[in-house]
Parts: sequence; C-alpha cells; structure tokens
Amino acid sequence: MKKRYFLVPMLLLSVISSCVNVEERYVFQKNGSCKINYTFNMGKAVSVLSNLLPDSVRQSPSYLMPKDTAVNFLNGLTDSARAKIKGEQVDVARSTMLHIKMNLKNNQMLATVQYDARSPKEVKYFLTHISKLAQKQQLGELLNNQQVLSTASSRGIVISQDYFNYDIGSKHFSRKVDTMKFRKYFKQNEAMFNMAKAALLDMPYNVTMHFPRPVKKTGNSRAKLSSDKKQLTLNSNFEEIVKSPQIMNLKVEY
Repeated sequence: MKKRYFLVPMLLLSVISSCVNVEERYVFQKNGSCKINYTFNMGKAVSVLSNLLPDSVRQSPSYLMPKDTAVNFLNGLTDSARAKIKGEQVDVARSTMLHIKMNLKNNQMLATVQYDARSPKEVKYFLTHISKLAQKQQLGELLNNQQVLSTASSRGIVISQDYFNYDIGSKHFSRKVDTMKFRKYFKQNEAMFNMAKAALLDMPYNVTMHFPRPVKKTGNSRAKLSSDKKQLTLNSNFEEIVKSPQIMNLKVEY
C-alpha cells in the first residue's frame, strides 16, 4: 500500500505533463551569454485531477508531503543513461538544472529547467537539443522513477523546441516555427491537449526576454516591449498556437 501511495505524485506528474502553463525566460548579456529558464506550472491541472482521487490517496503521507528538489541533469543520470549522451549533449547536461517543487495538498506542482549558455552558439544548441535531453529515459532517471514516467510515452515534461528553426547571434535572436514539425508534435500529444481543453485548462504560453540593449524590432506584432525597450514579452495560449503556430515566431534585433 505504501508503495502505491509513493507512486501517486509521479503518476500525477506523468498524466498532467502536457496540461501546463509554460513560461520561457531568457536573459541575454552583452558578451553573448544567456540564462534560460523554462517553467512549467501544473497547479491548475493538479487542482482538477486531485478531485478525482479517493480520500484515502489524498490523505496518504506521500501526497501530503511537500517536495522541493534540485537535480543537475548530468549528475542525476545513472551510468547507463549517461552513456547514451555524448559530446555537446554532455556539456548541456552538465550546465542544466531541473527543479521540481510539489505541494499537492495546495495544488502546487512546478518544474523549472535552468541553463546557463556562454555564447549564442550554446544558446542555439540548447534550444535545439533540450527536448531530446529531457525525454522519458533521462527525465525518469532524474526523478528516480523511470517505470512510472514511461506511461506518459516519450513526452516527459513537455519541453519541445524541435519545431523551431533558429538564427542566434550577439545582436539578434530569430526563431521560425516549422509548421509540419509542429503539426506532428501536436498530433503526438493531441489526446492530452484535448483532455486539458475538456477540463477548461487554457494552457497559457508566455515568453519573456531581457536584452542588454534596446530592441530595434521584434518581427512579431503581438510582442510587447517595455518602456526602455530592453524587455520583450509574448503572451498566448496553446489553443491560439494550434490555429496559428506563427504566433511564436520572433525576429529580434537589439
């Protein structure tokens, strides 16, 4: 019985991994380095799904116990998982942290992926490879429960930049969605997104970017600039994005 209760938080994580509020945050420096944070807030989904659980589960010790864990991607992998990533992927994993904060009683489930890139080249490499690094096997190793997470197919926590083409330099940041790849990604996750929609979860998608110099242009009419033009925000939700993926396009010069 205790083992079953222990699995409850992880089962919730796997089930609601596509039902999230997503925020991307970038802080660029003059030398080309960049701090990247991906935050996945699953609190609304927890509040809906927890109502479906029996009282015995919601009163179990594993459900009631708050968790606050920070794991380095590379250090958290077993030897077998580490052997499957090579070269630059190892460097990315070494510089990437995964923070998991859960308090299911208070409908809190927050996952944050943090990466410090030293150059525009590293920014591009991270963005085009993070989804591969965060697939079920590596993420399962990090959370010490691969068997449970495998029930959520290969999504893990939804981290996907595979459908973007990037051009990144010390004074520009450009990304353009590949519509065919995006449609494929949506098809693979359609059941989860439909479940979220049925539960009235709107799945907001927000991008915040800080630049060391004023932004000259954004390449997106929906993007908003701060008064000093050094901060860009782009707010949408997944329902809008499915209809018009180009909402996510950016062509920033600064």
